Amino acid sequence: MMNVRETAVEILGKVLYQGAFSNLLLDRAIQSGQVKEEDVGLLTEIVYGTLKYLLTIDEILKRNTKISLSKTERYVLDVLRISVYQMHFLDRIPPYAVINEAVNLTKKKAPKASGFVNGVLRGYLRKKDELYTFNKKIDEEIYEYSFPAWMIQLFKNQYGDKYLEILSGLNERPVITYRVNTLKMSRDAALEELRQLGYSAEKTAISPYGIEVTGGKSVMQNPLFREGVLTVQDESSMLVAPLVVSEGEEYLDLCSAPGGKTMHLAELLHDQVPVHAFDIYESKLRLIRENRDRLGLTSVTIRKNNGLHLLPEYVGKAHVLLDAPCSGLGIIRKKPEIKYTKTPEELLDLVKIQRDLLETAMNYIPPGGTLVYSTCTLNQAENEENVRWFLERHNDFEAVPINVGEGDHLQYAPEGFLTILPGKTMDGFFISKLKRMS
Repeated sequence: MMNVRETAVEILGKVLYQGAFSNLLLDRAIQSGQVKEEDVGLLTEIVYGTLKYLLTIDEILKRNTKISLSKTERYVLDVLRISVYQMHFLDRIPPYAVINEAVNLTKKKAPKASGFVNGVLRGYLRKKDELYTFNKKIDEEIYEYSFPAWMIQLFKNQYGDKYLEILSGLNERPVITYRVNTLKMSRDAALEELRQLGYSAEKTAISPYGIEVTGGKSVMQNPLFREGVLTVQDESSMLVAPLVVSEGEEYLDLCSAPGGKTMHLAELLHDQVPVHAFDIYESKLRLIRENRDRLGLTSVTIRKNNGLHLLPEYVGKAHVLLDAPCSGLGIIRKKPEIKYTKTPEELLDLVKIQRDLLETAMNYIPPGGTLVYSTCTLNQAENEENVRWFLERHNDFEAVPINVGEGDHLQYAPEGFLTILPGKTMDGFFISKLKRMS
């Protein structure tokens, strides 16, 4: 069993240098018993916190060492990073305990650097309350929010005065929300049972299917999850499937994994109407199958297919959910490494893929049929600009206005598209509903 901070450094290295996903590595470390149960919270805090404030931490390190960070051994740099995070952002761990642990960790893999680590961290501790000044406002914002300059500028250009609110929202600690499978239990009944099991829980404010759990053991360990009553799903994501439900005989979810929206759609259709789920990778298809089987749904079929590849047997016969692959700028709260792994060039490439997916998806829609296009990004080029481009090219489709209520974090476009700004229980998200005219 590994030391919790040693595990954090290992995960950080795989995320930053090997392109791994923080959430998957954390789940693996926890499920495999790599750390003690009582250390799970601290491990999660250190990994997500260090990634969330990586640019802030690196600025602090730059001001406390004469050696360029690019020339510092990666393992040593990551030991310094998790240590500065604990000393700067957490107040429950004594600084000298953090330094002692950092020195011992360094001795395991880079013993010659242990004195360097000790000196940097003690130097920082002596000047911990020093206020940093910056010549440019953008540098101050990078330090305060730990976002790259190009991403800050993108939000500023697209959302105006709300850009700082977005940066703050994306740095918030995410609250876990669960969707209730109403084929098995009502939300009120599930909420009452959770409370009887010792959980602190309340209804989500926007979705009528969600429960926010704020205290208690992991819901995945309790009977409601195992029996298919509860599914982990962000509240923003819960708003999608109800918009797809229409009069019709078949439904397609073209980019389904991990299957949350697919299963929600099947539940809303009372498990009586065929719902066909597709994805590219077998590993993702396994996740969809696991979700379906746990929920006990029989109407969902699962098949490997690239959403760009047209399936002739469904042409003109089905309603479509296209939850398109995107830059993920709305889910940075849960995957903070997105701040550093995405590039402006990648966002441009995604727009082409998304438009091609829309062009393919439209072929399945019969007259009067529904196409719902959604993403978990806040980049408007991938969202409303894509849908407007599509509507300009296809005058037999029209936008159907969406209304899920009012709130500062809910933004409605003139056409009725919905953008959700990140908040307490909701990721940044975009949803549009289109109808093929009869």
